Amino acid sequence: MNIIKSVAKAISDFNLIQKGDRVLIGASGGKDSLALSYILTQLKHWPSYECSLTAVQVVTHDIDENTALQKHYQMMDIPFVVLHEPLSPEKQQNLTCYTCATYRRVILMNYARAHHFNKIALGHHLDDALTTLLMNLILQGRIDVLEAKRYYEPFHVTLIRPLIYTPEESIIRLIRTHGWHTVACSCVRGNQGIRAEYRKKLEFLTGGELSAKLRLLSAFLKK
Repeated sequence: MNIIKSVAKAISDFNLIQKGDRVLIGASGGKDSLALSYILTQLKHWPSYECSLTAVQVVTHDIDENTALQKHYQMMDIPFVVLHEPLSPEKQQNLTCYTCATYRRVILMNYARAHHFNKIALGHHLDDALTTLLMNLILQGRIDVLEAKRYYEPFHVTLIRPLIYTPEESIIRLIRTHGWHTVACSCVRGNQGIRAEYRKKLEFLTGGELSAKLRLLSAFLKK
C-alpha cells in the first residue's frame, strides 16, 4: 500500500484528524517522525484534513544544535520548536525506554495544553505497535497495543498515531528516496535492548508479511 494512502486510511478509520485541528508533531529527528511530518504536509490541504502543523523536539541532554532538522522543517513549511528539558545524571542512568517515552510525552502534552493544540501526532508505526503487543503479551501477560487514538483528559489533548498501518520498511524507503539525514536514538542501549529482540520475534511470527501484520493488528485494535 502506498505510504500516503496507508496514513489517509488510518486517519479515516480512526477519525484521527478533523478540519481545523491544531496538530503538534513529536519531532525526534528520527526517520519515523520525519516521515510522518512529510506525509501530514501532503494531507493537510485535503478538504477533510485541513489543519495546522507544528513540530516540537524534546531535548533531554546536551547536544549540538540540529540545523539539518531545522532545515527539514523549514523546507516543509512547518514551524519547529525545541524544548530543552535536561535529565539529571541519576535519572539518565536509570532510564528505560518506557520511562523515557513517558517523560517526553508528558512534556509534549504540557506544551500542547499551554499553546492550545488539540492533537499530538507521534510516529509509532505498524511494527512498533505489534512489537509492543508481543512484549505485553509475553512479559506482562496482558493484551495491550499502542492505540491509534487516545484522549488525555488532564491535558485536554488527543494523542494520535497516523502511521499505525504503515510498516517500517515503507518509512525507510521514503527516507532513502528523498535522501534525508535522520538522527538515531541516543539511548546507550541502542538496538540491543529487549524491544529489538521482540521485533525479531514479530518477524519470525509473521514471516515479515504485511498482510499477516495487518491481520494481527486488526485482531486487537479497536476502531
